[in-house]
Amino acid sequence: MMVQSVAGLAAKAVNEGHGSELVWVYNGDGDLEKWRGRLLAYHPALETPGPFGPWELVDRYVKQHIIQGYILYRADSSGQGKNCSVNVATSMAGLLDGIIVDEALEPTAKAHGLKILFDARDKTQAWCFKTYKGLFSRKLICTQNPNIPQSRDLAIAQKAFTVYGQAEPTPSAMASLEALSPILGENEGDEFANTDMSTAYGLIQTATDWCLNLPVLMAGTEQMDFPKCPHLDPHSIDWKDTRSGVSFVSSDGDNVQWMQGNFFGNDSYWADTNRGRIPFGWSCCFSELAQLCPEAVVYALASQSNNDTFIEWGGGYYYPDRFARLRSNRWDVLAEQARRTWQLMKKTDMRVIGFNFSKVDSPEARQAYEVIAKQTDGLLAILAYQYAPYEAGAGKVFWVKDAKGIDVPVISARYSIWEHSNDRDRAGTPARIAHEIRLTADSSLQTPRYDWAIAHFWSYFQRAPGNDENAENMPQETAAASAGLRGYTPVVWCAERLQDQVRVVSPEEMAWRVRMQHNPSQTKKLINHFH
Repeated sequence: MMVQSVAGLAAKAVNEGHGSELVWVYNGDGDLEKWRGRLLAYHPALETPGPFGPWELVDRYVKQHIIQGYILYRADSSGQGKNCSVNVATSMAGLLDGIIVDEALEPTAKAHGLKILFDARDKTQAWCFKTYKGLFSRKLICTQNPNIPQSRDLAIAQKAFTVYGQAEPTPSAMASLEALSPILGENEGDEFANTDMSTAYGLIQTATDWCLNLPVLMAGTEQMDFPKCPHLDPHSIDWKDTRSGVSFVSSDGDNVQWMQGNFFGNDSYWADTNRGRIPFGWSCCFSELAQLCPEAVVYALASQSNNDTFIEWGGGYYYPDRFARLRSNRWDVLAEQARRTWQLMKKTDMRVIGFNFSKVDSPEARQAYEVIAKQTDGLLAILAYQYAPYEAGAGKVFWVKDAKGIDVPVISARYSIWEHSNDRDRAGTPARIAHEIRLTADSSLQTPRYDWAIAHFWSYFQRAPGNDENAENMPQETAAASAGLRGYTPVVWCAERLQDQVRVVSPEEMAWRVRMQHNPSQTKKLINHFH
């Protein structure tokens, strides 16, 4: 906790023009250290003094007048986030230029000559916001478990209010922010309720609660140039092949801390040795990583196979059909968010975006489709799935127009690969979904069909050849210890069961084929001008 506050104050000093150093906190994480190595290689002129111990850092920045003293808090002994005095201390750190110190470390702080600036031990989050709300940033808020130190460096650097819980003062703090402000960290409780609260105010969840070293990794990103995503050339599509096709897409790509942390090095995900065997859509948060951890984006594009397609997952986590509904200009706010996201997508030339909707076929969702598409000029497709269940849209396609009047398909998820869900329509094990895909292709009045399945990337399965569609299920609590697999490989099992009856196609090929079915003349013109 204390080191995070030191890193935050160093970054704050850089922001304010009276500091010249940022603090990298080493924790042994392979991917994080990979990003640091790439950062240093990209900026060879950077000096790297150190390493320093925690109190050596304190002494260093006291001498530079960056640290003025300490703010006292009491650690949460409940383990459940009941004592949030550390969040009060974090909120005050950026205002008072003080490091945050647990009461057990106070003698050490005094031994280093530090004076106490504020005692947060008996102060509540509500008191803190009411008393100092005019001094906190209106462009960022941090919602963080009092037992987790991560991300506090960025919160302190930006003088953000830090809070935990869905009760007050969280709603008031969110209401005080400018529209489209990001939410750093992640709040407690039900995911939908948390995200819906920020959605209502037109704010953007980022899932950054376990992020480290964001001030270092995001420094200077506005000036960065990025490599471009390769795209399927529609001229290469075999239009004579009239078999039905299905695309597979991963879930949870809007999770920044996952993609900054252990996604790329994890053998369930990007490091799976099976990766590249089938066409696959990787949902991702490149629009956020381009600002927060660009080295991850560069690495992803350099290491992808010909069968890997990246799909922007929302430009942050929010529900477009419920976005900014507590603001009088809600659709203007959504339009601005769509414009910002599209401009960020252009940095890497991404052309497919996916969104999580509260209800994929509601009037509000249909208006959101129109608003989003209208802010783009070259968007290939929107993929829509519902918060619960993912597959509720049943593959229905909605049509909207972009800024140039070109038809853009909004393709809803028809299937979801999800553990212990065989009792739902079009959801369940890889074997169950393969059977549903084949059955749909055989019985559909619309032939050929082009659908997509979303793979829940936290669901574990076990390899189980044969016709028992439940055999791949396993207890999730012990799955990792029982050689269960999740992520990419279970999708490969599903694809193998399709044989040659239904082709596995990339999300981009699915979009081109859906467009050709809908409007052949317009699609052919687009193909002729493809670049």
